[in-house]
Amino acid sequence: MALVLQEVSEDSEPLQLMERALGVRPLRAVLQSLSESGKSVYRVDLPDGQAVVLRTSVRPRTFAFTRSNFDALARLGLPVQSVLAKGTTTSGGSFVILNWMPGRDLIHELGAMSQSRITALAAQIVEYQQRVGALPRPARFGWAPIGRSGNLERWTQVFGEAAPASAVNDGTLIGGLRARLCTLRRRVEPYFDTVRPTAFLDDITTKNVLIENGQLSGIIDVDFVCYGDPLLWIGATMAAVAGDVPQAGAFYGEELIRCWNPNSQQRLAIWFYAALWGIGSLHLTDAIADPRRAQSLKAACETWLAIAQGE
Repeated sequence: MALVLQEVSEDSEPLQLMERALGVRPLRAVLQSLSESGKSVYRVDLPDGQAVVLRTSVRPRTFAFTRSNFDALARLGLPVQSVLAKGTTTSGGSFVILNWMPGRDLIHELGAMSQSRITALAAQIVEYQQRVGALPRPARFGWAPIGRSGNLERWTQVFGEAAPASAVNDGTLIGGLRARLCTLRRRVEPYFDTVRPTAFLDDITTKNVLIENGQLSGIIDVDFVCYGDPLLWIGATMAAVAGDVPQAGAFYGEELIRCWNPNSQQRLAIWFYAALWGIGSLHLTDAIADPRRAQSLKAACETWLAIAQGE
């Protein structure tokens, strides 16, 4: 999973939660360097030599549907975790205990993988997404547990209100890219109207995809699915790798597209999704502190927008 951050003290709540839920006193709990809003993830070592994962949240119902989601995905043949226990924390939050899966997030492994391994992974993940896409469709779009519905009436609402046709370039780097993105969005809107609320795993980009020895070992942290256009996941993945592993990441993105085999309108949507997520990442990147990453993201966004303009 993630890299080790720190070991917690023996009288900490994580160890107490584990002892209460499993009936055994863990040897240790190590907080992982994973940053999520209101969540913490621990690797917990047990006396029998096994390791498990403890995830905690300040919210009381964060993991209310985790077991049912994982069970549904496991029935589809996806390599997901099993829920060993769940409950509430003493502070009113929630927790879930899962089996430990070996490996590291794809972002840490992609640069060392051969092209043949990357191709195999792309085909495997696309197949898994297509299995998820066969789940029953709900009435609305957005994020929800499997078997439930999102709260959006139209797919385009996921991206907020469209900018007016009069939107202009303000002269800044981000502003220039956003102006071009707004133009592209107007071209893609007719395609958005054809999208149906299809289930897909939106958060298995370069994180939550565990790789061990160059091969997929598991998929983690899928408490929800997104109902909409699965191609959003391809674009988001392309943006996720653009700033950190641009060469290997670009090939992975190309292979995802090749394996999905989208039509011309779907390809246009992929460029929109990639540029949208890439511009968002560029906005959050300190161009002075990390000029290489900023330049890589900028170049990728410009490439995607240029390709879209030519299609």
